[in-house]
Amino acid sequence: MGEQFKWHPSEDKMGQMLLQAVYMEDQVTLEHLIKQKADLEARDETGATPLTIAATRNMSHTVSWLLAKRANCTAKDSSGYSALTWACVKGNLEVVRLLLNASANLEELVGSNGKTPLSMAAERGHQKVVEELLARRAKVEQLNEDGSTALMCAAHHCEAEVVYYILSRNSLVNVADNEGWTALMHTMNAPVIVTDGPGNEGGERKVLVEGVLGRKTTLELLLLHKADVNAQAEGGLAPIIIGASNERPTAIKQLLEANAQVNMATQKGQTAMIMAAAHGLSPVVKTLIIGNADINQANAKGDCPLSEGERLGHNDVVELLKKAGALPPKGGKKKKGKKK
Repeated sequence: MGEQFKWHPSEDKMGQMLLQAVYMEDQVTLEHLIKQKADLEARDETGATPLTIAATRNMSHTVSWLLAKRANCTAKDSSGYSALTWACVKGNLEVVRLLLNASANLEELVGSNGKTPLSMAAERGHQKVVEELLARRAKVEQLNEDGSTALMCAAHHCEAEVVYYILSRNSLVNVADNEGWTALMHTMNAPVIVTDGPGNEGGERKVLVEGVLGRKTTLELLLLHKADVNAQAEGGLAPIIIGASNERPTAIKQLLEANAQVNMATQKGQTAMIMAAAHGLSPVVKTLIIGNADINQANAKGDCPLSEGERLGHNDVVELLKKAGALPPKGGKKKKGKKK
């Protein structure tokens, strides 16, 4: 009889087989490979380990098994994401619990963007994960690398339910990031879904607030918690100026009702009216006119709302401004050409 066949795969080959078994949730193969001393920290082309893959794909049974085999829960892939980070990004609550029970670091910063697991979950609207992290003593005010907080991250994506919950945990509403931006500023810069025609912000998420009639948006929640409507970031940017660059007339109206200064300007003299005119946002321009904005206030270069609207071909804006009595900049239009 010939020699009995013996299987002696390389360490790298066993590692790749282990990764594949995790993807396939093949428990029999996993058990066999571990008996063969397969490396639990083998990595795929993205730098992900078996535990990272299982956490990302919400395989709670496999995660539990890998942790029992002492898989490293602090390992990070090539983007700086750990198993806990991926579980928070995906909203995989049970996996988050397993990793926290295994002492995963809930205060780590992701290498690629410098954010905490709490902020990553908050900006994606995973409220149950946010609640779990805070219950496990994640710091609600822990700063990301750019100085932002979980509240700011949730506010930027208008995740109203998460914003409401974080505010209920006494998050500071007027704290600013490294560039001076507050949660309110991030909200005014949010990519809000617009439905039913220009100027209708009906697609924005809302949450039912106890003791307050109706459902409230992220902006309304921040205003209820006394967000500073006239705070200014680096360069003089203010919530109303930031919002004027977006199709958000309702938000602008709410800021004005909360006593936002309609004519405040940046260090370069840019006002909400100039920004709205330059972007061709006639509903915002109309809201600012109703709010008694100065339609002739010019910036440091001498450009005014009317000249910006004309220069950029925003005829609707130009018509609105002229009807409101807007005047061309002093000295009239600048003509190009040689002096005679």
